[in-house]
Amino acid sequence: MIQLSICLPTRNRQTYCIETIRALANSDRTDFEVLVGDNSDDGSILADFFETELKDQRFRLVGPEDKVLPMVDNWERLAALAKGRWISVIGDDDYIDPKLVLLLKYYERLYPEVEAVAWSRMNFNWPDNRPQPALSTIPVCHDTVIAVKSRLQDHLYRWTERKRVPSGGFGAYHGAVRRSLMERIKRKYGGRYFEHPVVDFESVCKVIREAKMLVHCQRPFSVLGAGAASNSAGTQSHKTLVERILTFKKETEGKVDMDDPVFPFPISDPGAGLCASIASTTSWFCRTYDIDTSGFGENFAHAAMDELRYARTEADYDVKRAYFERGFEALDGGKWRHLFEPAPFHGNTSLNELSGVLHDMLYLREASVPATTPADFYKFAEHAILPIEIVASGARAFAR
Repeated sequence: MIQLSICLPTRNRQTYCIETIRALANSDRTDFEVLVGDNSDDGSILADFFETELKDQRFRLVGPEDKVLPMVDNWERLAALAKGRWISVIGDDDYIDPKLVLLLKYYERLYPEVEAVAWSRMNFNWPDNRPQPALSTIPVCHDTVIAVKSRLQDHLYRWTERKRVPSGGFGAYHGAVRRSLMERIKRKYGGRYFEHPVVDFESVCKVIREAKMLVHCQRPFSVLGAGAASNSAGTQSHKTLVERILTFKKETEGKVDMDDPVFPFPISDPGAGLCASIASTTSWFCRTYDIDTSGFGENFAHAAMDELRYARTEADYDVKRAYFERGFEALDGGKWRHLFEPAPFHGNTSLNELSGVLHDMLYLREASVPATTPADFYKFAEHAILPIEIVASGARAFAR
């Protein structure tokens, strides 16, 4: 029986995707499958790889269609074809451990109503995406936490933590969602698993509203990779960011508009960052499905100020600040504008220079890490974290 379907959507990043496929194929487990959704301009590269090198029955290639699909539609077709009891989506330059199946089985035995599982993630920049010193991260804890749905909904729908990114990443992206929940979501939300261009956080919106039980494991099971061609790499170059935003906007035409006409913080604006993208997505979701957002305006003003603390340069700070000022002038008739008073730019000179353990996270200078891919980094990091077999056993004491 297939326990886990790993969905791997990709577009014009075949080099990264092939490395990710090879890494997953090294697993000796037979209870998972990998669906590769190729949305590239040239479908022959992955097709030839599957034909001449891979030849692994656990992998299925879903080739390009007659025209380029919006990313949300590429995700949609993979979820529809998945056969696993659980579904997870990762990027083509990421990595996920197929041994995750052990944890899912363990949680199902322990919590029969569990429908969504999240875990901590490692972060790794591919060697071609290090224009400046960077740190890789390894979460070093392993406890299990039962999430409180109402608290997660407050964090995301109403932004009560007032941070640039709300906590609680339960969704299909670098998480696992039970197929029964995916089908329930499809029936309830317009006959689709996914609707919004910012598909990862739209998934979180739906999962934390509908799941019967959500369980988080502090041990990491996947790596968020970032190669030079990835969307996240655009955050390190203003020029690259603008180019990729324009391309992304063009390829999502005809679906839900990524620039919400009601929420005055357009995602395609160069000043937008992760904070605004999440806020725009959740605003669309809550308005579309009549969800209470009391307190959002005030809380989001504080989150926007938190976002500015992470500006890399003074020029970046100025662009972001002007962006948020325009948005708050328009939001609810300027009701929250007076609350947006960020501190002056102060720089982050030591941000990527310090390594060590801080708040249950191990930070490592990437230049000194013996890894060239997220899979390599995961194997390296396993020396610093508890083995999955022990985590999934439920043991509370460990012998040397």
